[in-house]
Amino acid sequence: MKKEEMFVELLGNKYSRGILSLTSTMECSALQLCRELGIPLATVYRKLKLLEESGLVKHVKTIINLSGNEEKYYRCAIHEVKVSFHKGMLSVNLNMENCNDKIVRLWKRLGPNRCQGSL
Repeated sequence: MKKEEMFVELLGNKYSRGILSLTSTMECSALQLCRELGIPLATVYRKLKLLEESGLVKHVKTIINLSGNEEKYYRCAIHEVKVSFHKGMLSVNLNMENCNDKIVRLWKRLGPNRCQGSL
């Protein structure tokens, strides 16, 4: 499968879109995504793996809870997607966020436009 086709397939999936939408507004754990979106936890993990492998979602932090279990948090890495079909050719242009910069993530979370970017 071509990279463009893979992105279109991921973006076309309702579970993937839900995960991307929620993680574009805040950092989320798999358990939070499961609860907020009403998606089975196994499906959330499966979709997160595909989204992370494709670079559409980034693992941004890990928290160890009181019981000693690791809880990974994810953030949508997409700023903007443009899909076009011209003369029989599919193209996908991705404008990606810089999820590695904690200052940028903090500013976006606290800034005036923090709810932009929902799919």
